[in-house]
Amino acid sequence: MESKEIDKEIILAWLQGNYSIAQLRILQEYLHDPAYRKSLEKFLREEWGEVKELPMPPLPDLEVQYEKFRGQLQGRGEEAEVVQRRPVRRLMRSVAAAAVVFVLLGGLWWLYRSMPAGKRLVAISQVVVSTAPGEKKTIQLLDSTVVYLGAASTLKYDAGYNGDNRRVILEGEGYFVVKHENPYPFTVVTGDLATVDIGTEFNIRHYAGEGAIEVAVASGRVEVHAVQDGKESRLAALKQGQQLEYDPVTKKSVSVDLPDTSVIGSWRKGVLIFRKRPLKEVTDELERYYGVSIRYEHAEQANILLTTLLDNRSLEEALDIVMATAGVKYAREGNRIVVR
Repeated sequence: MESKEIDKEIILAWLQGNYSIAQLRILQEYLHDPAYRKSLEKFLREEWGEVKELPMPPLPDLEVQYEKFRGQLQGRGEEAEVVQRRPVRRLMRSVAAAAVVFVLLGGLWWLYRSMPAGKRLVAISQVVVSTAPGEKKTIQLLDSTVVYLGAASTLKYDAGYNGDNRRVILEGEGYFVVKHENPYPFTVVTGDLATVDIGTEFNIRHYAGEGAIEVAVASGRVEVHAVQDGKESRLAALKQGQQLEYDPVTKKSVSVDLPDTSVIGSWRKGVLIFRKRPLKEVTDELERYYGVSIRYEHAEQANILLTTLLDNRSLEEALDIVMATAGVKYAREGNRIVVR
C-alpha cells in the first residue's frame, strides 16, 4: 500500500478550532485511511515528541469527543457526506484505530496550548515531504491539489499554504494534478525554473547531477518562467503533449511535441520509459526507483545508448532487460549491483 502524506496545517487548524468543512473531511481521511498512518505517526513522533515526556491531563470522554467530531463533520454545510454502512467488525476496527489517534491529537491540543506562541510558529513554519530511494508518496494539499512524489524526491511548502499562497518547491520528480477553482496560480519552483499552472496535469523532473530540468504537460497548459536574482521572466508556454527541457548551465531551453501523452508521469503506474538514453542515466533511475546501488567496472559502459520500456518489472527483471539491451553483464549481491 502506497503511503500518503498528511498536511500539518490541517491538524493545526483543527487544534485551534478554526477549520473549514473541507479541512474537517480531510482530517477524517487521516483518521480512517491506513495509508496516512505512517505519516501521522511520524508527525506525532518528530514534531510533537514532547507529548510523551510531559504529564498528560485527563481528557474528556473519548467516545463523546469522537462522536462530536463526526457530528461536526456531518452537520456543517449542506454538502456533508453520507456515512456508508460497513460490517460491524470492520467499523469497530476503523473506529478503534481512529480513536487512538484522537487521543494523541487531544494530547497535541494540550501541548499546543501550553507552548509559547513563538515556538508554535517555528514548529509549523514549513512542511517538508521527502521520499527515500524505492519509495513514492501521494500528497493532497489544502486546496485539493494532488502531488505524486517520485523516489528520492523532496517537496517543500509553507505551512500557511492555501488561498493566495500556492507556491511549492520540488527537488527530484513529481506529477501534479491541480484544481482549477482557486483564482491564484499554482507555482512549482525547480532549480532556476518556476512552472505556473493554468489548470492542468503536468510532470516535472530535476534531480541533482542531471543536466536538464524537464516539464511535460499531460493536460491543460502551463507557463514556464526563468528565475534569476529573485525575478521571473516568461520562458515558454506549454500545452498538452508538449515538453520543455531547460539547461541550467547554458540557460537555454527547447520545447518538443511528445508522440504519446500517456507516457507523461507513467512512473506513477510503475512504467519506466527510456529513449536513446545513456546506460548511466538508466541505471541512475533504477537506483532511485528500486533503492539499490549500481557501479561500473568499465567507465565507458556508462555511455552506451539504449531504448527500452519497463512495465511493472521486478528489480531482477528490470536488470535483465536493461543489461541485455545494452549488451553487458552484471553481478548482484543483495542491493549492490556491478556492471561488467
